[in-house]
Amino acid sequence: MKKGLNILLLFALVFGLFFTVTPIEKASALSYDNSNPYSTGCANKSPITYETKGIYKNGVKIGYVQLKGSAYCHTAWGYVKLYSVAPYNTYANVGTYRYYGTSSSSNARTFCNSSGGNGVVNKGETSCYTGQLWDKDPYNSLAVVYIYSSDGRVIAQAQTGRH
Repeated sequence: MKKGLNILLLFALVFGLFFTVTPIEKASALSYDNSNPYSTGCANKSPITYETKGIYKNGVKIGYVQLKGSAYCHTAWGYVKLYSVAPYNTYANVGTYRYYGTSSSSNARTFCNSSGGNGVVNKGETSCYTGQLWDKDPYNSLAVVYIYSSDGRVIAQAQTGRH
């Protein structure tokens, strides 16, 4: 009887741990959405640059956009670097878009001026980054940079592939 009770207790403990660990992982994953990759430490934990694409305005390369990530945190975020300072406010912004598998519609997005990002590229600045998004398989993400005219029209853009 005592042996049977011990086996039952052990089974309940293992079974209970199985269900306890799964929600914690999911909660942790969700907590990364729209968080800052630098303040969470993810930018320094197994960092990855998935892809870099040049930004061209009137045929001249003016900078690049990157899809960055953390293999440790399973996150992705966008980053833009311009070769010259922005000539006016709201000159550039990056969007990171998350997809589920091969889905053609994004189910999450974040920008430099969204929660977790460091703000759009304003006059005198050269870069910005977005908040991060959970990016573990089956999810994948891409980054798009938008360069704006002084009246707010998109005058150039570049996009990474989905990774």
